Amino acid sequence: MVKCQNTASLASAPAQPTLSWRRRVVLFSIFLILAGLVYWLAQPNVSTAATPVQPTAAGEWVTVKRGDFEVLCREEGELKPVKVTSMTFLRWGKISFLVPEGSYVKKGDKVVSLETKELEEEVSRLQDDVAVAERNLFQQEQNRDLEIKRLVKDLETEKERDAFADLKLRELLSKPLPVDKEEIENQLAGAKARLANAKADLEAYKPLAEKGFGKGSDLMGKELAVARAEVELQRTEMKYRITMGGALDYEKAKAKLERENAAMSLKLKALDVDDQSDSLNVKVNTQERALAHLKRRLDRRKLDLERSTLIAPHDGIAVYRVNEFRGNRKVEIGEYVGPWLSPIDLPSYDKMKVRTQVPESFINKIKARPSVEEGKDHDAKAAIGTGSKARVMVKTLPDRVYSGEVTWIDGWARDRNSKLSEADVKAQGLSGVRVFDVEVELQESDTDRLREGFRATVDFPVETFSNVISIPISAISNRGGATIVQVRRGGSIEWRKVELGIQSLDKVIVTANLQEGEEVFVPRTVKQEVQARKKQAEDDEETKLPPRTRAGGGSTSGGGGMSSEAAMPPMPGVRGERSDLPGGDTPRRSRRRGGAGGSGGGGGR
Repeated sequence: MVKCQNTASLASAPAQPTLSWRRRVVLFSIFLILAGLVYWLAQPNVSTAATPVQPTAAGEWVTVKRGDFEVLCREEGELKPVKVTSMTFLRWGKISFLVPEGSYVKKGDKVVSLETKELEEEVSRLQDDVAVAERNLFQQEQNRDLEIKRLVKDLETEKERDAFADLKLRELLSKPLPVDKEEIENQLAGAKARLANAKADLEAYKPLAEKGFGKGSDLMGKELAVARAEVELQRTEMKYRITMGGALDYEKAKAKLERENAAMSLKLKALDVDDQSDSLNVKVNTQERALAHLKRRLDRRKLDLERSTLIAPHDGIAVYRVNEFRGNRKVEIGEYVGPWLSPIDLPSYDKMKVRTQVPESFINKIKARPSVEEGKDHDAKAAIGTGSKARVMVKTLPDRVYSGEVTWIDGWARDRNSKLSEADVKAQGLSGVRVFDVEVELQESDTDRLREGFRATVDFPVETFSNVISIPISAISNRGGATIVQVRRGGSIEWRKVELGIQSLDKVIVTANLQEGEEVFVPRTVKQEVQARKKQAEDDEETKLPPRTRAGGGSTSGGGGMSSEAAMPPMPGVRGERSDLPGGDTPRRSRRRGGAGGSGGGGGR
């Protein structure tokens, strides 16, 4: 994996002891002589032959062009979905259905369900209990209403008795009434008038009876009438005295006692009515609470019945989770799961992201997209801003480059090797490099091809230089401390010293001694050579032809050709660098390898 390059700083030279001026002159002369000798030895040989000369290394000629040059930070990461839903049950139960792992499910499809036979039976029992409780409540309410009506009627009767006793008491206390006075006075006057008439009639009849004009019986009747009138007058006078004297004391006491008894009976009846009404209401409320409790249990069981089937909230791929508590096994039908054991994850591949890392030397040159609250409109999101742009290349899909945006940057740095396996640590050897975890969200959707776990390469454009000349680093060779390239001009090939600028990944800027339109030779790397041989072998297998060899009878790595190691000259100062020169100017070991391959006629490397 090609990692982001950091510019190395040069250490200052240690202080030299003081020398005399003569020694300084001698040393300076020796230095000039050695420098001239080194410069003469380092001059590349330029071919001036008029006929075309082909390089001996395997590679291709690339035309030099001007254009934009991007300084990139390239890192590798793993593809992950942005949205992953863990399908979790809110109750414990035994799994009865599982969608096959890796199946594509749509929103609303059934993903996993639990056994519900016992739950359905309990729901049926609770429904029967609710029906019985509702019937009992209805009967209890009817009994309460009828009993309360009876109690209210009894209370009204007691109120009437109390009112009558009060009225009777007030009537006794208010005697004699004007009507009674008038009546008794009229009765007394009538009795007196009747007595006076009887006496007058008797006095008038006596002379007649004495003279013999009347009968003795009539006289006796008149005397009896006078006596009767006197008795009636005495009775009327007695009644007058009684009436004018008012009610008697015992009558008043009796009326007061009846009034108090009526009031006490009314209070007791009111208390009894309230007590019995409360008792009836308590019975009804108890029945209502029992019914409400049954309904809540029924609702919970119905909700558990609904929750026994998990429906996909969005489109995605079903992925079985590994259960650490059960020996790192995936769930199966018949196992018990619950709130702490999520059986399935449902990642949505509509939006994907890459989790990678960026060295601390580049972290300040990128920024993450600010977090946006849910529900904000597009204008509000646009006003917040976006993150740094990136390009994502999936290794299994080399034909497409996806645009991405940095959405998250970790706040703490760590060693690059802290999350790598031992094999990656040995292969990369990057211990001591501080990195930050970064997430890049893909701006394009490719649900048919992108999957979780795909390895991807992420390019972070850090800086862009316009209208510059850049060439592959593999075209650069070193000789005597000078950087040279093999240039084809006209029909001849020459080695030319060039000046280099900024390097990024596998390309470098050439600042001098190379013109647009010229051609430089780019040797094949080991990887390219292996891929070419593999493709050639596949083509030969398809066409049933023997493997092709070069004119010298040797393989592509033998004869007059260059070895695969000699065909990959990296830049100086980079780990694993080589100073092999194409066109025969290879180190002694590489030339011996090439000669051995040539003499072997196919021995190769």
